Amino acid sequence: MAQEIRLIIVLPGMAPTGFLNAKYSLALVVFIYISVGNVLFTFLLFLNRIFLCLCLLLASSSGYKYFQSKIPNGDSVPHPCKPNYLWHGVGHRNELGGGSRNPFGEDFDAAGKIWTQELCRKDSDGDGKTNGEELGDPNCVWRENAIPEKNAFSHPGVCEPYDSPRCRSKNTWVQCDLETFRCDAINQPEVKNITIRYPPTQVPNTETNYYCMTFELPKDGDYHMIATKPYIDNEYVMHHILLFGCEDSVTQGTAAPAKCGMGSDKCRTIIGAWAVGANGECAHKDVGFRIGQNGFKFAMMQFHWNNPELRSDYMDSSGMTLYYTPNRRPNDAAIMMVGQQYLEIPPGKERVEVEGVCSADDTRMSLTGPVYITRALNHMHYLGREEYIDQYRYGVKINTLTNEPDYSYDRPRFLEYDSAIEVLPGDELRTKCVFKSSSKSFTTFQGDATSDEMCYGFLTVHPITSIKRTSCTSFKSVSLLKLYSQQTINGCDLSVFSNYTHPVMAELYAKVSQRCRPLSKCLEECKEAVKEFKSHPCMQGDMGDVMRWYVSQSLDINSLTFYSKLDSCDLEMVKEDPKFNDLKKLREDMLDGLGKLREDLLNQMRTNTSGGSKVFPHFLMAVSLLIYIFI
Repeated sequence: MAQEIRLIIVLPGMAPTGFLNAKYSLALVVFIYISVGNVLFTFLLFLNRIFLCLCLLLASSSGYKYFQSKIPNGDSVPHPCKPNYLWHGVGHRNELGGGSRNPFGEDFDAAGKIWTQELCRKDSDGDGKTNGEELGDPNCVWRENAIPEKNAFSHPGVCEPYDSPRCRSKNTWVQCDLETFRCDAINQPEVKNITIRYPPTQVPNTETNYYCMTFELPKDGDYHMIATKPYIDNEYVMHHILLFGCEDSVTQGTAAPAKCGMGSDKCRTIIGAWAVGANGECAHKDVGFRIGQNGFKFAMMQFHWNNPELRSDYMDSSGMTLYYTPNRRPNDAAIMMVGQQYLEIPPGKERVEVEGVCSADDTRMSLTGPVYITRALNHMHYLGREEYIDQYRYGVKINTLTNEPDYSYDRPRFLEYDSAIEVLPGDELRTKCVFKSSSKSFTTFQGDATSDEMCYGFLTVHPITSIKRTSCTSFKSVSLLKLYSQQTINGCDLSVFSNYTHPVMAELYAKVSQRCRPLSKCLEECKEAVKEFKSHPCMQGDMGDVMRWYVSQSLDINSLTFYSKLDSCDLEMVKEDPKFNDLKKLREDMLDGLGKLREDLLNQMRTNTSGGSKVFPHFLMAVSLLIYIFI
């Protein structure tokens, strides 16, 4: 006769009568009776077959993205002959995944599509490096869902160096050419072009470098710039190019590139852009960027050089070819940027969502009338997986501007609309970015380096006469348009708060400065001064985070010293917070309750077990307790 098993599963909630004392038990006991023997065997076999079918279904529907998680750094394998590109379908000859397998893909399939010690130590592509070395697991210790020891530095299925004598004959199937730029409009006979380039310039041996140089544009007529094509001299360092139109007060170009930030006070209207993976930009048939006698006469070209190897021997002379025509189109255009300025992406996460909002108030500030979007481009870095930009009016979604659930940093997609999308002052533009940080062992922040992240959208809009501001981003929930315009935000008047001599603020600043010491223990007289200062609206919530972020980016020693005084009493203030005491008491009550629960479970094991072996019931009760504690 088959033996009967009684399985006890403990869940948080209530205690049934007769099992635990209701006074302090929090468990609901569910009894599942399963007969062991042929019935159990058949049932488990049935479940196993269902599980296998589901795995096959998931694998076939998810494609290479499913298998990326089965190998170390599977979503960040560098392309062997396209610098700054990734090879997304690691086991396939097609870099995007699908189709025939490359040597590593064949070995991966033979290993049962799992990462094994044997597969790790194998050199699938015959270039002298093991698969583990190439994928960042040199000691073959990686397990699924773990963080690899190192980043992937080469491809396990492509012999490298790609064009070396050893590898050339093995790599005849590898495609290294970029897509050809196509723009029918530039083939019209009246279209002219000019190429603007940096002179040969040494790239600094630092990872992130922003340099700018101003160029004179054609002024012998009234033109529309209708296309741009990159001229990339050093593809190992070029990350992106932005072209800014300059105000009429700029009357001459510069002789050489110099360090710069994101645009300048006099050159801040984006009229052209290039990023890794793009082969050029072709404007919508109804718009152009006005240059010449009645448009921009000078343009500042900004480079972002990314030099993660910190090499000092790199030179670059990249640039852009600008295509322009005297046959102007109906509308003058500009590029508007939306998105989120603050990112904090924790490591080891499959999905992290971030939203940036260009609010109704923001569009009222930045637009003087209706504008029309003809093209949109999403922009994140290597952790980016999805990006969406939606348009809302009176709180109701009316348009999806971008919908990219399979975003790829090195393959930017320009989304062009057959009919321009109207945006009114008072509309809201929401940008949602989705990141995956499962291979990261540290937090990733917003920043300019490729190893940092971004969450932006670039919208080509017209007419330019209805646009007062071309940037509409947020820092957490704080509007940067309002911040830069020094408007009052949630009771915070930044023009008053940041002025330590203002009558309202002078005493507050003086108390902290006089009573507190930087990098010191909390002084009793300091604590009250800090409490009073931190109660100010400009130090509350996201606005307080904005203030701290700006100070952290500052090189002003006085500001940094002052905020280190503010932080000296943080721990003491937390301990005095009623919420802290409530949590402390809750923890003590929980530990007390768990102790009593343990005693009740032990008593039940002693009294409810009669005859036969006690090992199995004891094991089940122990498992039940563990489930309760971890839930």
